[in-house]
Amino acid sequence: MISRIAFLYISYFAWGCLVLLPVVRLQEAGQGFYRFFGFACVSLQTVALGLSLYMGSSFSGNFQKSTWALAFSLFFTLCFTIALKIRVRWFLWGCFVLAVGAGLVSIGYLPWLEPGFNPLLFFALNAVSSALALGAVTLAMMLGHWYLVTPKLSIEPLKRYSALYILLTVWTALKLTFGFFYFTHSLEQGPNHFFERINQESIFILFRVSWGLLVPLGLSYWIWATVKMKSTQSATGILYAAMVCTMMGEGMGIYLTLRTGIPF
Repeated sequence: MISRIAFLYISYFAWGCLVLLPVVRLQEAGQGFYRFFGFACVSLQTVALGLSLYMGSSFSGNFQKSTWALAFSLFFTLCFTIALKIRVRWFLWGCFVLAVGAGLVSIGYLPWLEPGFNPLLFFALNAVSSALALGAVTLAMMLGHWYLVTPKLSIEPLKRYSALYILLTVWTALKLTFGFFYFTHSLEQGPNHFFERINQESIFILFRVSWGLLVPLGLSYWIWATVKMKSTQSATGILYAAMVCTMMGEGMGIYLTLRTGIPF
């Protein structure tokens, strides 16, 4: 299970950063910012792919298919990153769309075709939400550092990433609340089986909710306040703390999802 958690976790990171990159336009952040995250996503996908190949038979069935989809995404992510230098618009964004589409299949569809992950739509939505939250906070934090490189950069890109991260954190809290009631009352195995699994993982669930949601929600006010004041260094420090909490929370969420069959 550890290898599958690591595979999904790294893949979430790569896909979340890649798909949210155009929230700030290339002309705003500059080619350097895009190329940095392009190669970062390529590196993360390569590590996830290498882990899958190393584990061999442990990645059978749909997880093996997910690996092939990730390899497809890796190829076009690399093409997209290289194309940033060439600047052929149709080729650049064509590669981007293919990379994002293959990555979406890899993290949001194929892994949840395994038995016990029903309904599929709920688990797919949970995976995509986790990846987007990880990507948003990472992009926001790194963009905060980018102001040291390009001090004349407008504050609007940081506002966009920060607002997106805050909205995704609120969405995650609502999604988990809805999921709790849904799986309590709607699944065929009934509430007794649900609460049995909840009790077995109660400490980890508490950790996921407290550090992965409550702390980032508390930090959201200070993130937005410092960004509005154009205090990029303060905002970056708070975003760094939020990123650490989100990383822990989403990592724990993947573990709980695979362990219990309930999307966290």
